[in-house]
Amino acid sequence: NFTCVGHYVVNGIKIHCHKTKGHGHLTFSGGIQQSCNPILMTVGLRVGLEKFYDYFDAFGYLSRTGIDLPGEGNSIFHQPSKFATLDLATASFGQNFKVTPIQQISAISSVANGGYLMTPHTVLKITDAKGNVVESASTAIKRQVISTQICNTISTILQEGVAGDGGARNAYV
Repeated sequence: NFTCVGHYVVNGIKIHCHKTKGHGHLTFSGGIQQSCNPILMTVGLRVGLEKFYDYFDAFGYLSRTGIDLPGEGNSIFHQPSKFATLDLATASFGQNFKVTPIQQISAISSVANGGYLMTPHTVLKITDAKGNVVESASTAIKRQVISTQICNTISTILQEGVAGDGGARNAYV
């Protein structure tokens, strides 16, 4: 269990939660569902600098996705040697770095794909006027980032966040 008092202090710097009076006591799931910065910072700091950086890289945020479009951009993130505790704290809730939309979609999709990071494609197949497949994209698995069991847990947490009283309930379909 975690406690949010409306802020978290890292290296003497107070970083606020969007709920300035705090969420009070929350579970890990509740912290994610409420998008609580202090709880996400606590988790990030428990994970640690090196492991967080390794996961950031494993989810594909430090390299181009290889999508079949020219001119793909790349992320802007801290160099490993300059990645400090304050950077970890803000990165834990998704601030102070830049990723491309396709990197974000690929990372999120890896959770839906059982933990497998894949090369994205814009088109599944191209057919001629008679319906014959001229070209098709193949599924290319880059690596397994996390276990299928962890993906199932995260998916349940996220689903409950939109179906229940989480901060994303307006996104429920």
